[in-house]
Amino acid sequence: MKTMDGSLTWELWLDFHAQDADGLTSALLEHARPGVTVEAGSYLLVGSDDSELAVACVVSVEPNGLVYTRVLPGPASEHLDMLGR
Repeated sequence: MKTMDGSLTWELWLDFHAQDADGLTSALLEHARPGVTVEAGSYLLVGSDDSELAVACVVSVEPNGLVYTRVLPGPASEHLDMLGR
């Protein structure tokens, strides 16, 4: 997602330190930017205001609003072609 000045910003806020033993990082559906579709199999730009951006694959969206993602290794710039899939 691009801001008005053309820079990239996260589509789903997550805490990279919230990774579980299976390597999944959880987030809350309510932390997605308005208009962003969060569904299993999609790729999103993730991060927070204080972190570098990354690309993550949405593994599942639970009925309670918990989103499990698998963050791809490396900076977001290496995976921008995955966004929108």
